[in-house]
Amino acid sequence: MKFASEHKAFWDACNKNYPDQMGPSGFGGQLFGSRTLAGIHAVLNADHSDRFAKPSDRNWMSSIYPFIADQRFTKIGALAMTYKGLVIYKTPFDLALYPRLIWELQPRTILELGSAQGGSGLWFADKMSVLCEKLGEVHSFDLYSKIVHERARKHPLLTFHQIDLSDVTNFDKDMLISLPHPWLVIDDAHVQIFSVFSYLNDFLVSGDYYVIEDNPVHANREFIDGFQLIEQAGFLIDTYYTDAFGTNVTCASNAWLRKS
Repeated sequence: MKFASEHKAFWDACNKNYPDQMGPSGFGGQLFGSRTLAGIHAVLNADHSDRFAKPSDRNWMSSIYPFIADQRFTKIGALAMTYKGLVIYKTPFDLALYPRLIWELQPRTILELGSAQGGSGLWFADKMSVLCEKLGEVHSFDLYSKIVHERARKHPLLTFHQIDLSDVTNFDKDMLISLPHPWLVIDDAHVQIFSVFSYLNDFLVSGDYYVIEDNPVHANREFIDGFQLIEQAGFLIDTYYTDAFGTNVTCASNAWLRKS
């Protein structure tokens, strides 16, 4: 796995170049206690054979739901998060998870459903420009495009599209066909979620990711039925992301989805 190999490369370099410093009396022992070292050892030797799971094999419980936790236990919650002065509406957990996925996946296309002020689209475009070896495109879709800030519109990798997502025929099919893969799709619009998913699935290829934010936490009958559709379409839950900080500690519970 990419992240385990990165950790291993760091520790191999430490042991190779500063072996005397890796004991209890060296900087290794001073920086990392026995419990921390045990945790690092667990990372390096983790078994990821069960990383990808079928939706039907997962429950919908969450260790903490980030938006509620922020309101109850912090002075400034996720709903107050901004990026370059623009609202972003992402939890701290997800702001840590998305860069990991972007680095691992190296997406050539990011599709964001729901633009708001443009803060999250700008954030994704900046992350792509820093983390991706080959620059791609970020496309953000929303009906209310007039509220997108000019600061976001100026990014060279980012394009905003005014579109009513309640009707999937409003998508520009030719544009979607032309977009390079891998794709990362983020649904933060909450409009006809499974109709949009079914439509965009026709353009997705093996290895592409589809993240559905916020709504899965409700886990009502509509969502359970919808996730049966997702499973039948060949998508698996990537538990490396859903459970990185605890079971479903993300705004996209059971919804970091990878197409098989």
